[in-house]
Amino acid sequence: MRYVDLTIRPERGWFHRFDEVLTDEPNVREEAIHQMNLLDDGSAVVLSEYAGDTERLREMADAHFDHAIAWQLSETGENALMFAHVDPSDIVAGLLHIPQRYGIVIDYPMVFRRDGAVEVTIVGEEGDIRDAIPEIPGGVRANVERTGEYQPQLERLFTELTPRQQEILEIAIEMGYYEEPRESTYEDLANELDCTATTVGEHLRKIEGTVLHTICP
Repeated sequence: MRYVDLTIRPERGWFHRFDEVLTDEPNVREEAIHQMNLLDDGSAVVLSEYAGDTERLREMADAHFDHAIAWQLSETGENALMFAHVDPSDIVAGLLHIPQRYGIVIDYPMVFRRDGAVEVTIVGEEGDIRDAIPEIPGGVRANVERTGEYQPQLERLFTELTPRQQEILEIAIEMGYYEEPRESTYEDLANELDCTATTVGEHLRKIEGTVLHTICP
């Protein structure tokens, strides 16, 4: 089973007034889509996460969410979740038909980057994925970022580390470096790994950078 990480971006926006207004709103941003399904009648249900001013988000939805059949907003921690039943644009409907047509699945969440692109992971047989990608609707720019044998997200993150980084991270965890309070130091890890404390520090900073840039793009 294979996966492909894509970034997708509509050339003229997602073609709904609410999305256009949201793009220009400095106090609210869309963080992720946690689920999105096309229904038999052609409508869609979407579970989205937003950061920022929840009351401003509610005002914007009241004024501009014209394509929503129904929606409900709830706060969760610092962010807000919106469940919406919508009439999707032609582009969104076209994208949602692809998994049904080719027997592939989306590995949610779909994450919105600060530049407006959406990160999407699709999973399936290699031939099905290869046939599906050219069916992305016109008007959507799609770039393949990476591909490989599918693993759950956290396992896939670990495989992005080099073998030496994986070894150092495993030893650091085993020796309690990331416990609170810490149970080991760079010097302790260096003795176990037969290297210098400076080398341990350099590796751990690179490991932490890789992890943080992946979960906070």
